[in-house]
Amino acid sequence: MSHFTQVKTKIRNIEVLKQALKNLGIAYTEAAEGTTLSIKGWEQETAQARISIETGCSYPIGVTLNDKGEAEFVADWWAIETWTERKQTDILAEFTRQYAYETVMDKVRSSGYDVVTEESDSEERVRVVVRKWT
Repeated sequence: MSHFTQVKTKIRNIEVLKQALKNLGIAYTEAAEGTTLSIKGWEQETAQARISIETGCSYPIGVTLNDKGEAEFVADWWAIETWTERKQTDILAEFTRQYAYETVMDKVRSSGYDVVTEESDSEERVRVVVRKWT
């Protein structure tokens, strides 16, 4: 019986996702162009992915792109939760929050703004003040 589940997201920029993972301190491996990586599942089942994200156990999370260019995460979530005691929703929320932050910061920098201050609160909200000299 397969434990693999594919989760759709609105993540479209793989480069920003990789930066988010890096800033979270999460290791990943990317497949060479035109190839895929094997993602391990329960009882030797595998799935193919473009990126393999380490989870702290022997079951990684795979990233694929659907036909709309959106990232999908494929993993044996049951095994990951069993071995790491972290839920799928919590893991994906962490990825999504950091991806959103990286997306905003990328847009801020590419638009020529400088970050003046940045604050986080206990509810994981981020307040960023930017300025642009003309």
